[in-house]
Amino acid sequence: MPLWGVSVDDLGYQFDEDQINFEATGWYGTDSNRIRLRTEGSAQTKDDKEIDSLSSLAYWKPLSIFWNGEAGVAYDTENDNAALMAGIVGTAPYFIETDARAYLYTDGQLRLDLGAEYEWRLDQHWVVIPEVGLTAFSKDDHDNGITKGFNEMEAEVRLTYETFSRQLAPYVGVSYETALGKARGQRRQENESVDSSSLTAGVKFWF
Repeated sequence: MPLWGVSVDDLGYQFDEDQINFEATGWYGTDSNRIRLRTEGSAQTKDDKEIDSLSSLAYWKPLSIFWNGEAGVAYDTENDNAALMAGIVGTAPYFIETDARAYLYTDGQLRLDLGAEYEWRLDQHWVVIPEVGLTAFSKDDHDNGITKGFNEMEAEVRLTYETFSRQLAPYVGVSYETALGKARGQRRQENESVDSSSLTAGVKFWF
């Protein structure tokens, strides 16, 4: 029988950046075929309260014991553009949760998102979770602050407390973001920061 589920992997506040980050997934289907709705992004809590998000609707299917594939459509509010999306998500050796997603936009731009996460369990409730993400583009787009190649790296370390059911887990952590390659020079020309760090606090849950 088809089932459904919702997983909020991140709903947290970055104190130094004064913004709320979010990442959530909902799905419907079976263990062999699913439809997944996924969204991730950030919402500013000051000035114009801008919300940047990348959302996708995809068909999901297992490829092997440890890897799943997905393909569908996506929409990016930051550059107001739609895209085709394909990705692979799974567990790499040493239990590293890994994901790679490619987005082909209607203007020909190709975006690649890479991510890795590891859970270091201290006991039955306390878990340290380091994670890192990279973003790359296929061509320059100065109107949206994009340069060809790797543009940005994001890293975060969280100390998470899983409740007895493990369906609710508040956390505190430290995040770090840096521009890469030509993006560093472009941000300096526009008087924007190339590196930033922040304390974070939030919660992850599923049902």
